[in-house]
Amino acid sequence: MRKRSLLVYRNAGIVCGLSALLTIGASPVLAGNVSQSVAAGVLNASISDLALPGLTYSNSVQTSTGSMVLHADDSSGAAAGWNVTVQVSPLVYSGSYVGTSIPAANFALTSVAQPLLVSGQTVDATAATGPEIPPTSPLGTLDTPRKVIAATAAYGTGTYTQALGVTLTIPAGSKIGTYAGTMTTTIIAGA
Repeated sequence: MRKRSLLVYRNAGIVCGLSALLTIGASPVLAGNVSQSVAAGVLNASISDLALPGLTYSNSVQTSTGSMVLHADDSSGAAAGWNVTVQVSPLVYSGSYVGTSIPAANFALTSVAQPLLVSGQTVDATAATGPEIPPTSPLGTLDTPRKVIAATAAYGTGTYTQALGVTLTIPAGSKIGTYAGTMTTTIIAGA
């Protein structure tokens, strides 16, 4: 009989303990919500300043060559695709003599390398999705915009670089001094 009464007291203790928890205000465990927002980033393209090597005055036409690095960044989150164009202004003369500007048509794009991935989505040039060199050659004078890199929708979400080779034709008898222009880099979404 002792055994039975001991069991009755144990079960009564568990029931009393549960009853006490419910009476004190303990509530069942409920799940909460977690949320996270992601804001749109940037869609940006740029080219660093370029200083071509110095030349000595000449009565003949001269050429100067160099290379620029284009940086394209699609961190917008839209995955709409994009393309980048570059264009130069006339190179304005500044110096001690009466000189003239070098026309923008004298500055030309001579080579365009395949884009390189810095971070993000891999380059997929084989599927014609991008980022890639556009099918229409971008080589030529930079007095008009030249499309140098493009990505179709759902591609190009990342950061990329691209090497661009350039040549400046300096007219014969160009005055001693400095010639400076502005390189305009434009990135357009969804194009």
